[in-house]
Amino acid sequence: MIKFFRKIRQRLLSENKFSKYLIYAIGEIILVVIGILIAVAINGKYNEAQNEKKIKSILTQIQKELLVDIADAERIFDVKMGKDSLARKIYFNTVSEEEFIKNPFQLRITGNYVSFTTQKAGYNRLMQNLENLPEKYQYILSFFNDLYVEKQNDINDYNETIKNTWVLNRNSNNKNPIYADLNLGILSEEESLRHLFNDPFIKNRTMTYLNDLRNISKIANDYKVDAIKIYKNIDSLLGIESNDLKLKTLPRKDSIEPFEGTYKTMSAFNIPDQKLTIKKDHIVISYLNSISLLYWHKTNYFYEYNDDGVFVLYKNEHGQRMLRFSNDKVKYEFMHKDDIIDIQ
Repeated sequence: MIKFFRKIRQRLLSENKFSKYLIYAIGEIILVVIGILIAVAINGKYNEAQNEKKIKSILTQIQKELLVDIADAERIFDVKMGKDSLARKIYFNTVSEEEFIKNPFQLRITGNYVSFTTQKAGYNRLMQNLENLPEKYQYILSFFNDLYVEKQNDINDYNETIKNTWVLNRNSNNKNPIYADLNLGILSEEESLRHLFNDPFIKNRTMTYLNDLRNISKIANDYKVDAIKIYKNIDSLLGIESNDLKLKTLPRKDSIEPFEGTYKTMSAFNIPDQKLTIKKDHIVISYLNSISLLYWHKTNYFYEYNDDGVFVLYKNEHGQRMLRFSNDKVKYEFMHKDDIIDIQ
């Protein structure tokens, strides 16, 4: 091809047709430039496609890690719910010494600590590839910053606080005059348990520990809510729709629609009626001028964003629809207004 064009140029020059040669040369230059531009465009498209593929791979990794984080947040909430019920027994002296000796786990709330650990490898990869991030993905960066920077700072603080509380409780044993006897087995197991039951500081230690656990549980649940939103935003960017159970904020509607309505308190306290409705993908609890969105934990358990309470929907032994709210200090029961009328 090169020889062909060279022969044309030589022939034009030999025939003394310089003007035609000049026009031809300019045309050839234009063709070369066009060829270069086409090659650059093709190469740019290829690089763009490869970059898009890489970013999608990173976002998919982030989604997988978010599912791990969501599962860990659920684990912490399970731990918190279990310790709440035990703490109420300690606070209000509803467990006897003999009952405790048969089941000593009831007072051993502060024996270990939990921490919320998040996965950030995918996020870190994305931060290392920001210069290659296509414009259509830019808007999601603000969500990542809130989750992986702002909330992570709180998570680190709360993890450190509950660990310090646990260490403080453990070290307080050194001030116990019979701590060595307890560990050396000089005292019988029953004597050790009776000593633990009568520890005058057990309520104080339990309350401090539960306050720390409540903070971790709240931030973990908040993280879960935001993680689900980000996961779905990534789905939208990738043009897919995931159906993982962990991403649902509401169980099957037909299982909870019968619970819609107004609930009246069953406690001695004058608590306003609670109205329960279903809107889009959430249960809404409203009373007076307050409105709260509930997020699904599992089975019939729900939680509220930035709150430590547990909401439970269930039917009692008489088949009446009930709503329960509880934390480590209180437990309130509400009955569906229609069911109260039915039994009168």
